[in-house]
Amino acid sequence: MPPKFAKKAAAPAAKAPPRVATRAPAAAKKTNVPVKAAKGAPVAKKGAAPAQKGKAAAPAKGEDKPQKKVWTKEDEAACKIQKVYRGYRAKKLLQKKKKEKEDYLELMEKLEREAFVKLVKMEQAKAEEEMRKMEEERRRQREAAKRRKRMLEAAFDGDNDEILSVLKEVEELDNKNNVPNDMSGRAIRAKHLLDVVECEDANNNTPLSEAAGGGQAETIKMLIERGADPNTVGQFGRTPLYRSAFGGHLAAIEMLLQYGADPRLFASDGATPEQVAANDDVAQVLREWDISQTEKLVEKIEAEKQRRKEEEQRRHEEECNKLEDEVAAVDKQNDAKQKQLKKAYEELEKRIYEHDECTHKGFNTDITLPAVQEAERELELLKIEAEEMRQKLAGLKLKLREQRNLGKDGVEEELSGIKVTVRELDDVLIRDVGNKIKDSGKWPLVIDESSQATTFLRYQDTNYMNSLNPVHMEPERIRMAVLGAIRFGKPAVLDMLDVDMFETASMKFDGVQSGLMDAIMTKEILQESRYMALVKESDPKEYQPSNFLHAKSDNFRFFIVTKLRYPPQDLLDKTYPIRIHIPGVDTGVL
Repeated sequence: MPPKFAKKAAAPAAKAPPRVATRAPAAAKKTNVPVKAAKGAPVAKKGAAPAQKGKAAAPAKGEDKPQKKVWTKEDEAACKIQKVYRGYRAKKLLQKKKKEKEDYLELMEKLEREAFVKLVKMEQAKAEEEMRKMEEERRRQREAAKRRKRMLEAAFDGDNDEILSVLKEVEELDNKNNVPNDMSGRAIRAKHLLDVVECEDANNNTPLSEAAGGGQAETIKMLIERGADPNTVGQFGRTPLYRSAFGGHLAAIEMLLQYGADPRLFASDGATPEQVAANDDVAQVLREWDISQTEKLVEKIEAEKQRRKEEEQRRHEEECNKLEDEVAAVDKQNDAKQKQLKKAYEELEKRIYEHDECTHKGFNTDITLPAVQEAERELELLKIEAEEMRQKLAGLKLKLREQRNLGKDGVEEELSGIKVTVRELDDVLIRDVGNKIKDSGKWPLVIDESSQATTFLRYQDTNYMNSLNPVHMEPERIRMAVLGAIRFGKPAVLDMLDVDMFETASMKFDGVQSGLMDAIMTKEILQESRYMALVKESDPKEYQPSNFLHAKSDNFRFFIVTKLRYPPQDLLDKTYPIRIHIPGVDTGVL
């Protein structure tokens, strides 16, 4: 059996602490007036000992003293688990944020690629359409050249059937092109026929002149009855009558005289038809012809020309008025579309800002990211619609410009500003050779559909501002761009891209200083008191009054760049337009 061990003796009970004797306070003197306790004060019970002054009350019997928390291994393990778990959650959250950012960037890249592909397809479609139009125009010109050649050869040979065949082709072509048969349409058809009847070869000889040279009297009659001028001047200043007299074609001479050919007209060599007559019979007919009849016939011919001219002018005015109404209507639609486009840009920037704020603060982006995507889709659709509307407006303006030029008898429309190539920009825009811009008293408006001027200016020493970039349109950015350009004597560039942003940009500029854009456009900004008002005390020392190089302000310039083919007229009036000329593209200003 195992040995028995004696039980340990129980520990003696702890002795109660000895009582500390205290001296009882002296008894209060007895008085006849009883002392009343204050209202609400506790009343001491009879026989209760008063508490000692400055001593804390002893804990009641049976109460435990407060003990310190003992840090156990379990607590330490729990703390480690919490740290690991929190680190795990933070890591997962960080991974989630990174994944969301990667997804967002990937989506942005995808949208950019899609937008670029759409843009490329649009450009390809536009180029294909231009090529189709150019090919159609070349084909039309080839056919017109063939008709002219046939007319001239048939007139010289006296082949009236061939001439009638050519004129019939012109009528069929008008029918194919849906030329109307109303008063305006009939005038157009008559002009097309007259253009063929009076077509010219490389030597300015008409079919009537060729018929006169070939001695074809019946052909002469048919052509004159269809509007040919008997006194037209061809190569070496020779009239049809001159050529008939030189060839000795008596029947042709008599026919021409009966229809108003003037025998008094001189050729470039100073000779009249009578002087170059091939024989005496021809000379005698010309000499004995009654000039009074010619004068009457010439008056009749001139009256007919005037009638046709007035009729053409009326038709031209009607067509211009009709086109002007169409342009005004489409221009109004285009303005509305541009406003929608600007609003869409602002909405997209707002959605992007909200998304960035949520991402920065760690909020859920399940709502903001789709909102950004939706805003981008709407913007892309509006850009396509705006481009289509702009193309429609440009086409109508082109037709109107061409129609107006038709009424100027071939005189080319005088363009405001100048046309330059990209290679000439340094001389024209930067150095202003000839002081054309300076003498105009206006800042230049660079109209460039190709964006080559923008690239050129960004590589120059300029302060560039993109009107569609909200960062560039911040008040402080605008202030420093303008002030820096004045301080260092260089151009400030406002790029409006393909949107009419001048009014919006003006509001942003005015947010920096009241009337700032007007001051820039009128060059009032070049006054020292005006541009020094832009300086702040917090600006670098080179901008402070003591270090500001005022002489540099003379070199300050303000360039506005746009891709719009037809900028607003009020902007054209305020600026000196410089249109970048691209070979093969019409760049006229309406």
